[in-house]
Amino acid sequence: MPARSKNKQNWQGRKLKSDGPKVRSDVANPQMGANGTDVHTQYSTTDNKEVSVTSLTEGGIYKLYNDQSIEIIAGQKSSSTGIDIVISGRNGDVCITAEKNGRVRIRAQNVMIEADEDIDLKAGRNITLDSGSGKILLKANKADCDALTGNLPPEGSTFGEQCFAGTYVGADKTRPAFGGGVPSIG
Repeated sequence: MPARSKNKQNWQGRKLKSDGPKVRSDVANPQMGANGTDVHTQYSTTDNKEVSVTSLTEGGIYKLYNDQSIEIIAGQKSSSTGIDIVISGRNGDVCITAEKNGRVRIRAQNVMIEADEDIDLKAGRNITLDSGSGKILLKANKADCDALTGNLPPEGSTFGEQCFAGTYVGADKTRPAFGGGVPSIG
């Protein structure tokens, strides 16, 4: 953390206010932080030492830290066609991270993901699309499948079919064994 010389620290402008043993407000703290000095910091604690801090730095970063959950609820009395919560990154990314085996869950009657350009889904292991009793529809000008096994790769492209290509072992044996689908008819 960068240090600030004593002659540039304005301790006279600082206002520290305590509203009992659990809430403290700190305005214009001249101590240098990672993003400049703090304009305002609100510090609260529970009997169990659970801490909540909100802060605004001179660098313009608003911080919200909480030891337990954060709950945002809106729209109890709004119209059903309105938007109740907006999270917007005007000139940068919006990152949501769940650490320590957490999940990011989105639940609604309908979910729409929309991008002006690309949507990339990347998983370290599996991606499962399950429509229950409905259907899955893929619409595109071009759709490719690059896989070594399964019932989706084009005939002749699975790992086993490529290994046995040009041998006396035919597609009637390789497709069910390596493709996971129905044997080819031709």
